[in-house]
Amino acid sequence: MYKPSGFIPGNLNIENWEDIKPYFEMMISRDIQTKDDVQKLIQDYSDATSVFYERYAWSYINMSCHTDDKSYVEKYENFSTKIAPEMSKSSNEVEKKIASNAFFKELDPERFNQFRKALKRDLDLFREENVDLFAKISKCSSKVDQLTGGLMATIDGKELPMPQASVKLQSDDREERKNAWLAIWDSRATVRKDLDGLFNEMVNLRNQVALNAEYKNYRDYQHDSLHRFDYTTADAEKFQEAVEEFVVPLAREITRKHRDKLGIKDGDYRPWDLAGEPAGQTRLKPFDKGDELLNGAISIFDKLHPDFSKNLQEMNKNGLFDLDSRKGKAPGGYNYPLEVTGMPFIFMNAAGTQRDVTTMMHEGGHAMHTFLTNDEPLVYYRNTPAEMAETASMSMELMTTPHWDKYYNEADHLRARKEHLEGIISFFPWCAIVDAFQHWIYLNPEHTPEERDEYFAELSDRFGTGLVNWTGYEELKRFGWQRQSHIFGSPFYYIEYGIAQLGALQIYRNFLEDPKAGLDGYIKGLTLGSSKPLPEVWNAMNIKFDFSSENIRELMKFVQTELDKLNQ
Repeated sequence: MYKPSGFIPGNLNIENWEDIKPYFEMMISRDIQTKDDVQKLIQDYSDATSVFYERYAWSYINMSCHTDDKSYVEKYENFSTKIAPEMSKSSNEVEKKIASNAFFKELDPERFNQFRKALKRDLDLFREENVDLFAKISKCSSKVDQLTGGLMATIDGKELPMPQASVKLQSDDREERKNAWLAIWDSRATVRKDLDGLFNEMVNLRNQVALNAEYKNYRDYQHDSLHRFDYTTADAEKFQEAVEEFVVPLAREITRKHRDKLGIKDGDYRPWDLAGEPAGQTRLKPFDKGDELLNGAISIFDKLHPDFSKNLQEMNKNGLFDLDSRKGKAPGGYNYPLEVTGMPFIFMNAAGTQRDVTTMMHEGGHAMHTFLTNDEPLVYYRNTPAEMAETASMSMELMTTPHWDKYYNEADHLRARKEHLEGIISFFPWCAIVDAFQHWIYLNPEHTPEERDEYFAELSDRFGTGLVNWTGYEELKRFGWQRQSHIFGSPFYYIEYGIAQLGALQIYRNFLEDPKAGLDGYIKGLTLGSSKPLPEVWNAMNIKFDFSSENIRELMKFVQTELDKLNQ
């Protein structure tokens, strides 16, 4: 496991910028006379960054676990609006010192090319006037989490956190589904205007960031900021078109079959029916509490690789899970790497559903990625591009599916596997909607909230199945984009899920053909971190970095074949 060199204490407490500032001053003023000096500076900078990242991580983790705790919120906002901006400015000084040194060009290209490329991109993008803008964006994002984390749906006189309320959408009682759906959307509507206001501010701030960096729009700026070296914005638009052509028809057929299973007539399939069970069939219920979910995951991961199971156990021993849904938690789920500890923290809002099982496997895949890169001494290579990070997680979902019988009897296990594969198909259109929506938002930054909602409704029709009747609830459909937290806090971080799913399907196909070789390729790719370009990492995993229409069509056929096998 990677250990800091001793330049900076790994357990340094950071309450304000003055706590870490001296280490950056030492690096900025350091005399560099040899190649070894440059490498030492790079490593010390990596160590200082790792310590900062870990302290920042805990401020975010604590805030998202307890959005209703003022002290945690204040600590996170102190990091994001006061400490992080100073860190950004000093980091830029260190990076300029590294990049401008003549000896830097002499370092081993095999080892340092990816670092050089990333460093150049970040230096090209940096503008000091943007530092304060990023701090303001972070504060807006924190407010979004506080608003959405506090949402409760009142059903049958009882207040429920959103994840628990959503469980009722899987009922076989149509009236119960409708009542739950209306309660959920009534609750979302209470913060709609506040979220619109915050998002307007975030769009304006992000657009100014792009203009300050001499970009025409934030979309192109963010594409470069995310280090997307291996594909273009035009490629992303082609991905959207391929999904519309080759995936939407499959998603429509899945929806039609579900409608027929519910016994609902054509034209009467409503938004509260989408997750419903047919009369007499209860929803899948794999566990009651988060500890059961975790224990099942530990057992399942052991079947893949003993080290995977040990990793989860070590995390549990160190209190690195918060799994159960409750009031005051931010929505969603995540795996947050702790760069000095060498282990991550997993956050979820589990409510006893099959979706929670998938999320646990997904975040567990991210966690294994963290463990497999923690021997890497450079933080830049431990932090992988999202396309690769999500390949790690989505592949884990698929490779663990044969072992989900830990949560189910034989019949329910089969149901869970089929629903998962159908969910992969149904996800691609939503991925395309979210990506296309953000392209439009930041190419048209002067838009009004009404125009924004209207465009989202148009995309929902373009990539939708055409089978859901929204009559009487059109307004709810229009602001449905607000339920996707990435649009607020992680702009343009979404197409990665689609690209990664294509990688995961290839890994799963390899795994089914030869489990050992498939798993070995998976581990090999994850261990590389971001030390190699994405196409090279995927090649090491024996898969293609290819999200062309031809590859999408081929992989959708593979999914359909696997579904057909399960339906036999």
